Amino acid sequence: MQGGDIYVSRAPGRLDVMGGIADYSGSLVLQLPLRQACHVALQRQASAPGEGEPMLRIVSLGARDGQRACRFEMPMRLLGTTEQPLDLQAARALLTRDPATSWAAYVVGVVLVLAHEAPESSPLAGGAGLAVLIESDVPEGRGVSSSAAVEVAAMSALAAAFGATRLASDGAALALACQRAENRVVGAPCGVMDQMASALGREGALMALLCQPCQFQGTVEVPEHVSLIGISSGERHSVSGSDYGAVRTGAFMGLKLVQQACECRGQPQPRCLAQVSPEAWDAGLGAVCPAELSGAEFLRTHGEHLDDVTGVDPLETYAVRMPAEHAVREHGRVCEFARLLAAGPSEDQLERLGELMLASHASYGACGLGSPGTDRLVELVREERRRVARRGQRQVLHGAKITGGGSGGTVCVLASGGVVGEMAGGWEADLYRMERLGRGMESDFGAGIGNGVGGAPLTGEEQDGAAAPPTQCSILPEEARPGAAFLGSSNGALEFGVVRLRLPRAPSARRG
Repeated sequence: MQGGDIYVSRAPGRLDVMGGIADYSGSLVLQLPLRQACHVALQRQASAPGEGEPMLRIVSLGARDGQRACRFEMPMRLLGTTEQPLDLQAARALLTRDPATSWAAYVVGVVLVLAHEAPESSPLAGGAGLAVLIESDVPEGRGVSSSAAVEVAAMSALAAAFGATRLASDGAALALACQRAENRVVGAPCGVMDQMASALGREGALMALLCQPCQFQGTVEVPEHVSLIGISSGERHSVSGSDYGAVRTGAFMGLKLVQQACECRGQPQPRCLAQVSPEAWDAGLGAVCPAELSGAEFLRTHGEHLDDVTGVDPLETYAVRMPAEHAVREHGRVCEFARLLAAGPSEDQLERLGELMLASHASYGACGLGSPGTDRLVELVREERRRVARRGQRQVLHGAKITGGGSGGTVCVLASGGVVGEMAGGWEADLYRMERLGRGMESDFGAGIGNGVGGAPLTGEEQDGAAAPPTQCSILPEEARPGAAFLGSSNGALEFGVVRLRLPRAPSARRG
């Protein structure tokens, strides 16, 4: 096997501070790129005579859960040709039929999207194979965009290796290509905010994105008097789950009802729910959205909805009003949050920022996207605030909300800046962890219960027990333990760039 140069890329996970599930409804979203990141090393490999056909080989390091194969291999010919790459829907059926290797769809998906959208830079050209090595400390299933980090890191390395200059230099184009891979090949109906944060995020700032459909608004600095802390609930989150998909479908059903109502009234039709003002919603547009509506009735009366990622199932009944109302009001909350964060420091500022986060959390719950663990973490912040108020002391914790697609995952806590705020957030993380441990509750990721900020680490025996078999590993190495905290931020993939490791060429054979 003759290998070419190695391309190394890096893309961080993200903490959803505000916006979350309203991204697909055109809202402004604010995302913090995390310190935790995924690294990808990619190499083109030519097969020497007698070595067999070119292969795509993917290896994921650091696995511990023993639930997935560490290695994925497939012949490159199964991905099609430069002229006719494998159809993305066909790729989805091929790659997701075996749960042990379905994780590879995140990488194979970006390979195929690049082949479809940039045939002049197709990874399928030249008859060579590909070797991809993945190492990530962005924990899976915590709602901090582990999948986007893998996709963006893989696409960054591919773009550099195959000369896809537009994707290599345009973070928005790269993020949209990665979103298509997740939507079409993985089958997760996510918006684009995760990939945008991973590609264009900047250390110490929130990436601001107006999702209409993908308008990068720059960054909003996180001032020194503000701390943003992510705390894991230990409950698995997945945007491919039925709850997230049903809420998204309901929101798009609501959008179509609103558009039809506006057309009947001779009013301009909004292109997305974020373009509906809360005042217009309260004045009558909200009344056209029923609390629930069966898929069969909607299809019969209104036809297909307006989302090309999800479908309306005639056998299902969907909540419509709350998913639509969440999108309308969340956009206003996020816009106010961004304005306040950019203003000068004050106690009123922190209190209002916290109120906006708590309102967003309550709205998630009304949509059916809450969870016992995330609700308890938010309630612990409320309880601490009540204790501090009774003592007449200054508040350090100001608000909290569930993040991302909801239904588990991570809570974002807003605290005062500096060591005091981080310690207060760490205390809440430790208290939550001890509550779960005291009730004998296991994480959805296994029995290990880890330390939060400031907590004492458990011993190896207490954490894991027996190690996973050496032939099994996971795309993401770290277990998601209840109370584990995320602190700090880092730059996105575009700022990091791609490192090219030039390997020495073998000397040519001499005659005589």
